[in-house]
Amino acid sequence: MKMIIGAELPDGYTPGHNDLAATSASLMAHALLPLFIDNMPEDAAKANVEGIVMELAYLFDDGEIEMGGKTYRPRLSFVDEAGQTLAGAAELNTMHDLASEPFNLAPEAQISFEEPEYDE
Repeated sequence: MKMIIGAELPDGYTPGHNDLAATSASLMAHALLPLFIDNMPEDAAKANVEGIVMELAYLFDDGEIEMGGKTYRPRLSFVDEAGQTLAGAAELNTMHDLASEPFNLAPEAQISFEEPEYDE
């Protein structure tokens, strides 16, 4: 799934991890919604998806993997078009704050979503 933010950005603006993490929660929610929407009312489907997105956000914030005496923490990381990782992934531990209300999209952002096309 592709999220398109159609609003013009201010001159010199470069999105950071916090900006992208907040929008990625909406991207995840819209990608998951079709899994639920056919089997229950829309409000129930959205509530289920919001719960899942919030749990994933807490996993990125608080999760840990211990291996070989070292601790590794999952973080949501973003790369630019050149494949370069944006700075700030290690410090992003507030995704749960950014993930609330993933279906509440500001109309002025002109957000749309495109489904991927799969080869049969």
